[in-house]
Amino acid sequence: MWFFNTEILGNALWKYIVFFGLLLAAALAHAVVRWLAARALKLRAIPEGIDRSLRALFGKPLGALLYLLALWVGANLFTLPEAAAGVVRGLFITALTVVVIYIVTKLVDLAFSLWRERARRTETKLDDQVIPILSKVTKFFVWAIGILLVLQNLGYNVTSLLAGLGIGGLAVALAAQETLSNFIGALAILLDRPCEVGDRVDFDQLGIKGTIEAIGLRSTRVRTLDGTLVSIPNRTMANTLINNVAKRPTIKNEYVIGIVYDTPYEKVLEALKILREILADHPSTANYRAYFKEYGPYSLNIVVTHWCKYTDYEEFLRATEEINLEIKRRFEEAGIEFAFPTQTIQLAGPPGAFRGT
Repeated sequence: MWFFNTEILGNALWKYIVFFGLLLAAALAHAVVRWLAARALKLRAIPEGIDRSLRALFGKPLGALLYLLALWVGANLFTLPEAAAGVVRGLFITALTVVVIYIVTKLVDLAFSLWRERARRTETKLDDQVIPILSKVTKFFVWAIGILLVLQNLGYNVTSLLAGLGIGGLAVALAAQETLSNFIGALAILLDRPCEVGDRVDFDQLGIKGTIEAIGLRSTRVRTLDGTLVSIPNRTMANTLINNVAKRPTIKNEYVIGIVYDTPYEKVLEALKILREILADHPSTANYRAYFKEYGPYSLNIVVTHWCKYTDYEEFLRATEEINLEIKRRFEEAGIEFAFPTQTIQLAGPPGAFRGT
């Protein structure tokens, strides 16, 4: 046993063996825990986001914590000078603080993954917009608190640092008014909910029409109808008129059908009957009107109003096409003629002026 008591740099050889044995045990423990966690996750039907967060938690964060604890236990076996022991203690506390903060951020990711999965089962899209923002803000505060703890352990006066940061923060706030206003605008949009991700909106004052793709802390991204991606500052979003097309229950379509002036009275009644039947029977109809409204310059005008329950624009166009084609077919079968712009020129003059000589 004398061999294990051989001193190297003032410490027995067995202490070095135990130290490396602890590191090996930490590596084996980490490998076993990861294997058990992976097997447990494989046996259960866990959503992808939660599965990814759990695997990340049992990966590097847990491994770093196990190795750090093994290092600390092994380091306490050695006899070190007081100054060196103080440095080792300070480094360990700093490293432990950073690792714990890292683990907390992964726990935050897991918590928000659970919330995100729950939000997918709700009708509202507000949770889907708020979760990414709250996740980033929460992790920012966790790291901010952790950095303050690390600085305090290193001997810095955190109180005076916070006071200096308060003055500096005021200067930064004055210099970053636009950024702050955009952040406040994002909160206003998320709380007031004039639009959500996926909504088809029109910004008439800005001349922008498209679909909301993302609502961030600084800007809202809109995919326009021609395919380009536009970023609108949130403060502009909060102060502009938003026409949320996606929230309308129906699409109103109003037009005039003109028939020729020499259409008999009975045929006018038949035209009204045909229009009302077509509109009433079509599956897209939420409501409708069809009335003989006026005597136009060259036609008898029937005003037609159709409220289509299909809010998707392509479905609306398809339904409108079907209705129009059916109107044309039924009118042709009934012998009802559509009017088009015409002019009647009446020539007048003295009697016999246009007779041949």
